[in-house]
Amino acid sequence: MESHKQIKIAQIGCGYWGPNLLRNLSKREDCHVQWVAELNSERRNYVDSNYPKTQTTPHYTKVLEDKEIRAVVIATPAATHYELTKMALEAGKHVLVEKPMTTNLEDAQ
Repeated sequence: MESHKQIKIAQIGCGYWGPNLLRNLSKREDCHVQWVAELNSERRNYVDSNYPKTQTTPHYTKVLEDKEIRAVVIATPAATHYELTKMALEAGKHVLVEKPMTTNLEDAQ
């Protein structure tokens, strides 16, 4: 049952570590994983089969443009962390990004 106190979140990436994040976030009563953006169709099918309340898309921009999404979890290869985190922050989202945050000190600063 959805509550007005739930935070709507999106996850970008559901490959290696992503399923663990999705599982744990989906168990929480205070959040709803509204979206998972994932390029790989097999991984999207996994989400569709196991998390019917979560929508999937291959387009990460779709989740960044969704005004109901307050936070984004980034679970993608490290080389994409900086760009995706920057775009999510610029879209006004709170961000949880897997480590490493970036692949170089300049981007982290």
